[in-house]
Amino acid sequence: MTGVQTCALPILPGGSVIQTASATILKMEKESQLVSTRAYVQGVVRQKDEQVYGNAEVVRIVPATILYAVNLAEVDRNSMEFDDKTQTLWVPLPEVKIVSIDPDLEKAELIKSLDLLRTESGIGNQLEQATEKMVRPALEKMGKSPEILRFAREQAIASVRQLLEATLDAAGKHTKVKPYFKTDGRKGAAEE
Repeated sequence: MTGVQTCALPILPGGSVIQTASATILKMEKESQLVSTRAYVQGVVRQKDEQVYGNAEVVRIVPATILYAVNLAEVDRNSMEFDDKTQTLWVPLPEVKIVSIDPDLEKAELIKSLDLLRTESGIGNQLEQATEKMVRPALEKMGKSPEILRFAREQAIASVRQLLEATLDAAGKHTKVKPYFKTDGRKGAAEE
């Protein structure tokens, strides 16, 4: 490929686009995670107990914030490529990961429905404890939904692009940055 720089050595001639981008990513590695997206979700879990002598049901509704990030320490700076002709920097990214799931227990709701012969101290508490254990897995499942992950990936690309383009512009290198996920290859970034 003519006019394409590939970063094979950690030290490049001063002022190169790849060196500036590498230095930026290296500096950001101290933060390690670039939080790119926050998803606000509401987990709803339900537990029922149906018996001849009466039914009982507990529904727990828990709002939560899920944070997604790209680990900048996993960016392969040696695989970044700069096309001199088009002034385009290609940056391979690791996958977006869930950094944290923070349920807001203060805003959680608990709805109990107990028939006359069912007691809150008996089955009500058992169902309440069961739903408490079900919340975390339900929130994790929601966090892995294709729609939310697609949005988190789009935001990660936009965040890395914005970070590197601003840094390169400040260094006087007006460059188009094309982040892409290694799992997708450059094809996905080329379509933008």
